[in-house]
Amino acid sequence: MFELNHTEIQKSFWRGTLIVSGAALIVKILSAFYRIPYQNIAGDLGLYVYQQVYPFYAIAFALSMYGFPLMLSKILSEREESEDVKGILTHSFIGLSLAFIILFLILYSFVPVIAEFMRDPMLATPLKIASYSFLFVPLLSITRGYFQGEGEMMPTAVSQVIEQLVRVGLILILTVWLVSQGFDHYAVGSAAIFGGLIGSFTSVIVLLFYIKKQGGKQVNIQISVHKVLPILWVLVKGGFAICVTTVLLALFQLIDAFQVVPALAEAGMDIQEAKVSKGIFDRGQPLLQLGTVLATAMALPLIPFIARAKRSHHIEQIRKFTGISLKFSFIFGGAASVGLAVIIVPTNVFLYQDTSGSFALGILSAAILFGSLAITSSAVLQGLGKIGYPVLFILIALVVKGLLNTILLPLFGIVGGAISTVIAAAFVTILNIVTIDRLTDVFKAQRFYSWKVIRALLLMALATFLWKELLMEIYTIENRIYAGCVALSSVLIGAIVFVAALVYQKVWKEEEIKMLPKGQILLRLLYRERSEESG
Repeated sequence: MFELNHTEIQKSFWRGTLIVSGAALIVKILSAFYRIPYQNIAGDLGLYVYQQVYPFYAIAFALSMYGFPLMLSKILSEREESEDVKGILTHSFIGLSLAFIILFLILYSFVPVIAEFMRDPMLATPLKIASYSFLFVPLLSITRGYFQGEGEMMPTAVSQVIEQLVRVGLILILTVWLVSQGFDHYAVGSAAIFGGLIGSFTSVIVLLFYIKKQGGKQVNIQISVHKVLPILWVLVKGGFAICVTTVLLALFQLIDAFQVVPALAEAGMDIQEAKVSKGIFDRGQPLLQLGTVLATAMALPLIPFIARAKRSHHIEQIRKFTGISLKFSFIFGGAASVGLAVIIVPTNVFLYQDTSGSFALGILSAAILFGSLAITSSAVLQGLGKIGYPVLFILIALVVKGLLNTILLPLFGIVGGAISTVIAAAFVTILNIVTIDRLTDVFKAQRFYSWKVIRALLLMALATFLWKELLMEIYTIENRIYAGCVALSSVLIGAIVFVAALVYQKVWKEEEIKMLPKGQILLRLLYRERSEESG
């Protein structure tokens, strides 16, 4: 029978987190943070240029980091004993190379058309540079997939972190230099995308170094188109499905890249002003990404446990891990979402130097909660082997997002774009959770204490608001350093009140706390007296 004691759960959970999700966490934090100094240097118009192109790079990055490596490692782990590993890798590499060369040529050729749809022909150059990112996907995917299939996670983790460090470093260095030399925003944006390509190239070098270090004898491989096409289909089908759930927020950004500026311009706004407004709206993307990092880091390590329980038909374990992942996502996503909404004005001044777009960004913060739950629930469905459901729901949500944009953007500007993002993310969340409950009956087996969590969120919001307002009365919020003090101290006050409210109401179960690092110590600190059934 499939059983996991608390010690095994704790060790396995955090081993997976440190190697796989730990690297992903660093990558996501770096990816979110660098756009803040980038905006400070290049301005809202510079951020607009970069964010118009970024979703294309993000999709290529996700395919080479998550989608194809995970699928290839699955193929390798499930292969027949007679199948040669190098044969699978070779046929996979040939198939992916052909597919992505064709994709690159199509995208590169249609760049002028894409730029026209975005109502900005000047975006052609950065878009062309971004299209090259797809050429790195095959080699990065095959090498990472090979190591993951062999159970060696370190090469993948190291390559991801180094790639992001090089990318972020080059983006900021090139941006500072080009702005100081008087180059326009489009040249700066092009250089930023180029920095991403150099990061990918560096990652390839790192992975090839690991392969050379590992060694191995050379063998002759018989290339067969009959083997290339089936393995390519499996990789593309599964890889894109995983990628879609991973880049949910980037896909929403892609929709906005095509719709926001044209809609604002058609509503009567000057085209240049529309671009700046889009840049102000894009200030919210790093905040969304940072807010959902924790949920993603908590969700990914749970997938193997859910999948293992599914294979063993252990319903109680499925419900336990499903319930814990959704509960943690709801708690932390809700805290980040409500907290950011309350302190959005000082946060905007602290990070971006003024209060422009604060109302829209405040509304957009609700997408942290729904985005966190959408990512977590999609991961759960993947663990349950139902990968098609979240893909279908996300594709429908993209249509919903697009339709809402056409209605709300002309009426409310970027506030309308924020509302459409929140609704689309909520749409995915609701459909995912309903599907999970139908498959597992998780809500009958697990108590989420939703009303207790909501009460804790309300108390946190009230305490944070009162503290923030008090500090804003003492001194002007226009001072950036003081705004940072207001924002950060408000976060601390809110966190203390929120955790205290959760502990007082006994929202966390004993077994859930034990899963955390130093769980026994936390349990003694938070719950000195606790009955077994309290929760």
